[in-house]
Order: sequence, then structure tokens, then C-alpha cells
Amino acid sequence: MTSRRSAAVAALMALLVSAAGCGEKAKEQTVPAPTLGANLIVNPSFEEWDGSQPVGWKLEYFEGAGKKENIYGKSADEKKSGQFAYFLRGVYNVDRWMVLVQRHTITPGYRLWFAAEMRGKGLQKNKGQEDRANIYVRFYDKNGKRVNDRYYADGYTRTLYGTSDWRRIGRRVDIPKNAHSVDFGLICQMTGRIYFDDVELVLEAPIPWKEIGAKYVNYYYLEGSPFPAGAIDKENAFIESSVKKLDLKVENKIGYYYYPSESKFQEIIGVRKGHERAMWKKQELHTTKTYDDHEMIHMLLVPLGYPPFGIVEGLVFYVLGSWEGRDLHLVAKQSLSGMKLPALYKIFTQQDMDAAGMSNVVPGWASFTIWLIDRHGIDKFMKLYKATNEVEDPAVFATQFKTIYGKDFQEMDRDWRLWVLRYQPRK
Repeated sequence: MTSRRSAAVAALMALLVSAAGCGEKAKEQTVPAPTLGANLIVNPSFEEWDGSQPVGWKLEYFEGAGKKENIYGKSADEKKSGQFAYFLRGVYNVDRWMVLVQRHTITPGYRLWFAAEMRGKGLQKNKGQEDRANIYVRFYDKNGKRVNDRYYADGYTRTLYGTSDWRRIGRRVDIPKNAHSVDFGLICQMTGRIYFDDVELVLEAPIPWKEIGAKYVNYYYLEGSPFPAGAIDKENAFIESSVKKLDLKVENKIGYYYYPSESKFQEIIGVRKGHERAMWKKQELHTTKTYDDHEMIHMLLVPLGYPPFGIVEGLVFYVLGSWEGRDLHLVAKQSLSGMKLPALYKIFTQQDMDAAGMSNVVPGWASFTIWLIDRHGIDKFMKLYKATNEVEDPAVFATQFKTIYGKDFQEMDRDWRLWVLRYQPRK
């Protein structure tokens, strides 16, 4: 019995040692490097079909609580290449939105480029619909739960509107540190049709940014192309004064990414033109400028929400203090005297302001903002700013305004106009 037991114990120990050795060997094995530059999408041009579904793809529920689904399927008439494309179509009464997706395993710390050929037909946003007729990525952790950090780990390309020819549209995004997989999706939550063809999802190496940390901003630059001497000190001083003037409590740092040239910016971002991009949810500014004031104020204000465009711009220019070096009250007075500045409730949205002319209405809102803050203080105005987050209806804004200031918005607007018309700058 004793010899048998000893033999059994010895065999068990040998097995454990062997297993431990395998474990050590496994630890020593190098994790294979991710494949870079290859298209991860299966059946990217929708040439292979299994009945009514393209091979490799899955139709999934995205949003909406009703039963009326959007329309989707194979397109043989409209395609960019090959025999087929895929289309999504929304109508005015859709209340259950479906999307076409593929899921792929990815590597944190790297980047993704995603793009597609797209064509729109009669795309427009109706009441209750979203501005989505494009492609997107959405990240998930190893447990299959969506990655939702403070950076809102989703990415969408720009939305198509109206009717357009085929165009290739793409975007680059950083893969969040705790992401394990990504959904690549085709979406349309508008009325009209959008066609997709020749899609791609490509894993790319991370950009080798160099970092300089500061109190409110992390500055990034590329090897061999640092910020010019004094540029960071100048930006830090401006940010410090802005935080003090607005009495802000800053919790998250802004990312300032400096590109040494437009060509480098376009290469990294993946666009054909431009030199600046603000990524609001991430609080990142990507630019070829070595110093920025206007957009950096917007970045500081992002955590407070997205109120009406007029008071956002008004608060920015309250900090800046002038319009291209000119007294904002005098610019507003000139617009009022020339009958170029409608009542503020009529130029409430960005679209309204574009139609009326930004050079007239932005100084108007800025002058009103400065006048309001000078008389009632920054604290009340910041309450209004937060209370009107995502407010698009002038009537709702007016209700919040009266709650905070105790006076009708239109009446306060008239008081300000009379004051501006009599305004004379101090000598």
C-alpha cells in the first residue's frame, strides 16, 4: 500500500511539474503582433449572399421601441463596383432602426481606419430622427459590454444629406485601452436611401506622439517637430486666465495635438483637405496652429454641455473680449443701425445664424452676453448655460431664462438693444 501510494504521489508530482513547465513555456511565448494594413472585413463589397443576407454580416436592432422597421437589402442597380451593393432606407414613420454589422477582435493602443463608398438619395432628417446616414465603429470589452469611458468610445463618419454621387468617406479612431472587439456598422436613421460598397476596417500602428503635461492641457507633438519656444507657455497663460474669468472647475485635461504641416495633418487624420479638427467629446484639438484661443475656450466648456449656439459663442467672445480686435458693442451697434441684426430669438440655432450672417449675429450675441454678465454676474450666466444643455426650442430657452433672470428673454433683448444704440466706448 505504501509503495503504491508513493508511486502515485510521485506520478502526480511529475504531472504537476510537467504542467508547471508547460505553463512557464507558455508564458515565454511571444504574443503574435497584430496584422496591420489588411482589411478585416469579410465580404467587403457584398458580392457573396446567403439568401437575403450578405455573407459575413449580421442584421441587428440598433434603436427605437416600435415595430416599423427601416428597409434594407441587396442593390443590383446602384453599386460602386462588382455586381451588388447594400442599401438602407428610412421612411417618415420608422420607429425601429436596424443596422448591418460585423464584429472583429482588435488590439488596444492601436488605431482603426474605417471607410466605405457611399451614395445618398433624398436623405433628410424628419422629426424624431437622428443625423445618421453613414458608417460607424462601436467598441466592446472582453465580457461583451460596450466600452463607455469619458471619451464615448464610438466613432461615426460624417453624415450624408440629400442626393449625392458615390464618394469614399472614412475616419480614424484610437482603440480604447480596455477594448477587446469592435462592431463595424452601416446605419441610416433618416428618411431616404443610402448605398454602401467597398467597405474597409484596417488596423494601424499608433502615432508615436511625444507628450508634455501641464495643469489643464496635455500637449502632443511628433518627433523632430516640437512646439516653438514659448508657444506652450503662452497657451498655458491664456487657459489659466480663461479658467479664472469663467470661474471653472476643470476635471479633465484637454489634449492639444500639434501637426507640423497640413500634409501631415491630412495624412494622419485621413482627410484630403483642412488643417484643424476639434473632437469635442474627447476634448481634443488637432491642429497645425501652435497657439489657439477660440477653440480652446470651447474645449474648456464641453463638460458643461451643449446649449444654444448663440450663448456658446457669446461666452467665448466674452473671454476673448473683441471681434477681430474691435469693440463687440460697437460691432453690434453697427449691425443694429444697419437693420442687420434680427431679434435674438429669431437667430437661435446655428442654421438661423448662418442664414442671417455670422459676422452680424455672433457679435450681437456676444455683446448681449457681455452686457448680461456685467449686470447680473458670471454665476447666473453659467447657470443658464448648464440649464439649456441641448435646448433647441426658443420657447424652452425663454422659460429657463426667466427662471434664472426673473425677466422675459425678449424683454431683456429689447433692453440690451436700447443700451447698445446709445453705447459710447470709454476713452
